[in-house]
Amino acid sequence: MKKKLEKTLAMSVLLALGSTGCVFAAPTAEDTDARIAALEQQQQELAKELKALKSENKKLKNQSNSQKKQIKGMKNSVNEALNRFSLHGFGRLSWDNDNIKGYIDRNDNRRFYMDLQGKFKVNDKWNFNFESETNPRYANSVMADGTVKSHTGHDDEDGVIQRVWAEGDIGQVHVDAGRRWRGLGFQNVLFGNESDGVVLSTPIPKSKLRASAFYLSPTDKGYDVSLSGLGISGTVGHGLQINCAIVRNSEGRNNSIGTNVYDKTSTFKLEGTDITIKDLKGSLKGGGTFHAYLKEKDPLTGEHEGYGEFNSDDHPFQIYYSEELKGKADISGTLTQTDSYSTYRNTMGSYGFVLSAMWNPLKNIFLIGDYARTNAKSYVVGEWGANGYAETKYDKHACTALRLNYRWSNINDPGSFQLYGRYFDYARNVNSLVGMFGDKEWGLLQPGSHGWVIGCKYVPAKNIEWETMYEYATAQNTLYGHKNDTYHRHFLRTQIDYHF
Repeated sequence: MKKKLEKTLAMSVLLALGSTGCVFAAPTAEDTDARIAALEQQQQELAKELKALKSENKKLKNQSNSQKKQIKGMKNSVNEALNRFSLHGFGRLSWDNDNIKGYIDRNDNRRFYMDLQGKFKVNDKWNFNFESETNPRYANSVMADGTVKSHTGHDDEDGVIQRVWAEGDIGQVHVDAGRRWRGLGFQNVLFGNESDGVVLSTPIPKSKLRASAFYLSPTDKGYDVSLSGLGISGTVGHGLQINCAIVRNSEGRNNSIGTNVYDKTSTFKLEGTDITIKDLKGSLKGGGTFHAYLKEKDPLTGEHEGYGEFNSDDHPFQIYYSEELKGKADISGTLTQTDSYSTYRNTMGSYGFVLSAMWNPLKNIFLIGDYARTNAKSYVVGEWGANGYAETKYDKHACTALRLNYRWSNINDPGSFQLYGRYFDYARNVNSLVGMFGDKEWGLLQPGSHGWVIGCKYVPAKNIEWETMYEYATAQNTLYGHKNDTYHRHFLRTQIDYHF
């Protein structure tokens, strides 16, 4: 029966082919059987190929599903990694015009600046952070005495990672540990500086306040102090917020707070066998191996005649002498140099505190006030200046900062703006400190100054903020021999920040 059906099917195929216009000779029975056998063979081969294709298709489907799972897993891993890491910060273009008097570069803050911060999510409770600052100055150095130096760069221009710290929670206690910039009070008058240390904070039950304890060491070069203390911050009601702290210095009021690495004295000792000094009174200073000849000061010109030779190709030689130098010297030998540094007087005291508050009495009106004080000892600095010997008293140790804000700018809201006026009165300090390392806001606010700052902020486009400010203050001249002099400081700054 099966064979009959197959023959019938074959005959039907042949007839169908014939109906399409193909011409065939009348087949014999043998031809028909042969053709049917060939078709059967092809059918078997096609069945084998179909079976192989089905098997291959199954394998491909399995591989496709496996690849989809792998791709999905990779996407999840990548997304998880991206979610664990974030970058943000801002770039700044800044221009200043300043008539400050002191050993300071008036163009120091004409600069391009970038602050880059990164956050790594360790788990649901802990993050690890880093910060990198790049700070190239674009103007020549101009000192208050009129000295102009070509711009040679700064140590903070290379964009390395300067700060790293961890943040996380242990129960109800928030932990902030490592090196970063930290501040106390709303305006950072008592302390606003980079520091190494740890801050622990926790909410106070049944209130909108947080209590904190901290141990911080400022990283400024040469200083060797640690500051520990307690703080309280948060809302107390009726639009009033507070941010207060009391601080203890690790050094007593009579102790040094570090080494002044910028005030070096070099002492030279001459060792040699060919030394002749005749009636020489005064002091000689130099460096290296040298042969020098000095004669008495010419009574007409007031200058010393002579010269010094340096017996090395590695370093230039200079010889210095006091104004009272008299006599004659023939010297050859080797000078050994010993460097010593002055120490910083404790102008911070052993204790300090800041009382800081912000009040919002009316819509868009904000009042901010900070009062910081230390128990530093009063002291006197005596110097010989152009007008002879003078003593400068440092007997005030309080700093006050008041601010009135109208509105706040918002980088996510183009067209938003802020207007502000500020009054400040900072005690003068021979170490140029505000409080206990208070923030001087890139040179805007200086110790020994009191006056006003007016300014505005404007957001022309999303994530772009433009700020301009002007300061008029009575300031202390910090040049040697002029510390009792005051002058009117005029300071103008304009800058544009690009947030990302």
